[in-house]
Amino acid sequence: MIRRILLSIYILFLSVTLLSAQERAHVAGKVIDAHTKKGIPFCTVQLKDLKKGGYTDADGTFKLPKVLVGAHELVVTRTGYSPFTKNINLTENGILNMVISLKESEVELDAVMVIGESEETKMEKQGFASKKIDTEKVAIQSVELNTLLDQTSGINVRQEGGLGSRTKYSINGLSGNAVRIFIDGVPMEYYGASYSINSLPVNLIESMEVYKGVVPVTLGSDALGGAINIKTKNAKKNSLDFSYSMGSFNTHQVALNGSHRNKKNGFTFRGSMFYNYADNDYEVWGKDVTVADPNTGRVSEVRAKRFNDGYEAYGTKVDVGFTDVKWADQFFISMVYSDMYKEVQHGATMNVPFGERHYTQGNLVPSISYQKKDLFTKGLDVSLFSSYAMNSRTLVDTTKNKYNWHGDVVGENPAGGETGSPIHSTTDEGTLINRFNVSYALNDNNVFNMSGIVTDYRRTGFNRTAQLGEDTSNDYQNIFKSVIGLSYSNTALDGKLRTNVFAKQYSYTVDALYHTYSGGEYHPLPKESSDTNYGYGIASSYDLTEKFTVQLSAEQAVRLPMPDELFGNGAENGISNLELKPEISKNLNLGFRYGEVYMGDHALTFSTTLFYRNVEDMIQRSVDNRGDYFFYENHPKIISKGIDLQIDYDYNRKLFFTFSGSYNDTRYNNEFTAKGEKDHLYQARLKNAPYLQFNTNMRYDMTELIKSKGQLQVYWNMRYVHKYYRYWEHIGSDNKDHIPTQFVNDIGASYRFPQNKLAVSLDIKNVFNEQVFDNFAIQQPGRGFYFKVSYSIF
Repeated sequence: MIRRILLSIYILFLSVTLLSAQERAHVAGKVIDAHTKKGIPFCTVQLKDLKKGGYTDADGTFKLPKVLVGAHELVVTRTGYSPFTKNINLTENGILNMVISLKESEVELDAVMVIGESEETKMEKQGFASKKIDTEKVAIQSVELNTLLDQTSGINVRQEGGLGSRTKYSINGLSGNAVRIFIDGVPMEYYGASYSINSLPVNLIESMEVYKGVVPVTLGSDALGGAINIKTKNAKKNSLDFSYSMGSFNTHQVALNGSHRNKKNGFTFRGSMFYNYADNDYEVWGKDVTVADPNTGRVSEVRAKRFNDGYEAYGTKVDVGFTDVKWADQFFISMVYSDMYKEVQHGATMNVPFGERHYTQGNLVPSISYQKKDLFTKGLDVSLFSSYAMNSRTLVDTTKNKYNWHGDVVGENPAGGETGSPIHSTTDEGTLINRFNVSYALNDNNVFNMSGIVTDYRRTGFNRTAQLGEDTSNDYQNIFKSVIGLSYSNTALDGKLRTNVFAKQYSYTVDALYHTYSGGEYHPLPKESSDTNYGYGIASSYDLTEKFTVQLSAEQAVRLPMPDELFGNGAENGISNLELKPEISKNLNLGFRYGEVYMGDHALTFSTTLFYRNVEDMIQRSVDNRGDYFFYENHPKIISKGIDLQIDYDYNRKLFFTFSGSYNDTRYNNEFTAKGEKDHLYQARLKNAPYLQFNTNMRYDMTELIKSKGQLQVYWNMRYVHKYYRYWEHIGSDNKDHIPTQFVNDIGASYRFPQNKLAVSLDIKNVFNEQVFDNFAIQQPGRGFYFKVSYSIF
């Protein structure tokens, strides 16, 4: 039935494409300071007669695509500068590229209202339930990428501690690896924990794209519950930026980012590096933090500081190649190197503290990439990426000491190892990654796309403390994955109706070799499995009015098991489960967007999404009976439904206020077991999963109050998470174990000096020192003070 509906819709929109596209052109350029010749960010650029416009980005560049040919009046304004006006004449398929100089003005200008669509608005109106997060406005704050994501409607960030701790994401009730993380379109898990969303400073990131549920083919992977695509800065000008942040719990973060381009031959160099360090010695307390009296044996709750949770990471990324040359828009040979050291304070829960367990991880990822628009013929765009990621992880847990939460040695394990057995193991991983994306535009209204990613992952390892018969050095684990997608995008009814129809193929093969030991010999034990699944869907949006858009997206999605889910990860207290099956989910989103509506100096945007997820064999992380290890298991049937919303308010481009909230009702929906018996978990809310949360963010520009040509801003963030059960709500009767309601406030201020070179900020996180929990009641940091300085060298 669904296939027939999709086929009918496809035929309908294919028929509509017979309407020829109107002749259009593009307007692009850069706005610079007439005195310093530096690019000016956040200028308003408007084609006055069309009421079409946008803003300049961080380096002063702008682009207004698909403008009707003919004569127009271009107006550029910026507070503190004299306005610029020019009459332009556009020809068919032409590109008008211009440099505009603005002069400083001492005259107070009336506010100019730009009515047009930003890049964020265009993305949000494409039919996918999506959101674009621009990092430019918060780059000078002491803020992490996870904090920005946690302030977005429908997203819940599950971080198990301070800087560098393990992090999982939940979007509309689906969590863990159902939500995939990408960096510049490449799945981020292949870069390893040392080069991840936890470690990358916000200064190195241009923006983040969030997709809820239905994910476009262009990302080319098996994301089931949604996706987050991180876009790194790729400035093509000469630049060098530095930032340093320091704060509570001995936290230090350093970032350096620069680029150089030779205008004559297009040779381009881009480089970035970071260094992070934190003791994470914040205070914890509660019923999981207990100490036994050595004399009486009485166990009591205590307040203690984490003492084995240190984190250190550093990394660098270098791109060498050419940009904007005749044969390539972008060609790079790149190298990513990163390394990290992480102490492990406890297992899957906080019941038993560890005093010496730790691990290291490093990765080396060479790659080559190529991008070209209008290759061979107009409308044919190609993007290619190939890489081989090499990761090495070493886990050390050999001590015989037992520790309590005061950091005192209180006993001895004769065999060694804080989790019951000694281990000093090294795991080596290698992944070949090939990704392609090819699109062909018949015209402005019709685009075909084919994309895919093929990965070949192999893991080997050995344990230096293994006893006879327990050696694993001859074992290996291998996963081959292939995800191929096709899509057709159509714009019709004078741009009001946008539709994307797509199909995907998901294939994987697991090939593992283990050894058993008997009779004084090792005997091979091979394990093999393979599967192929198909997905399909549609994403469509329609502008009922200029300000009101309706969005509908639906798909059957598939997610293949990840290496750590199948094979475990000892460094992160994970054990293997080779019996995992792929997840299959039917996703449906219905969204409404209204805005941006102007009422004098006031501007308002409202967006909301109703969602439904029907998941078979959902993969969720669980805890073993002792609470030391995680493992992953399939749940036969899970249904998640709910709503998320976001309200954005802007007063006179000075006061910015955002309110976002989400509610999801995610329940175990398997009524009978395989034996035909009533499943006692039927209709239980999903364990260890928040279901109601709100976020507010307020930012106020105080520049005019201090009569400065710099920029002073203050901000306040609030996060509310309603209490939820740590385990299944149907298990137990009285005094069920729950994670309490959390209400966390952050405040701060930043000042950018004139000339936009130097900026400083002060942030206070968790102002009221609330007790904040996450997965299985693991406590997060309390109140912290952070200072950051950013400097643009050139």
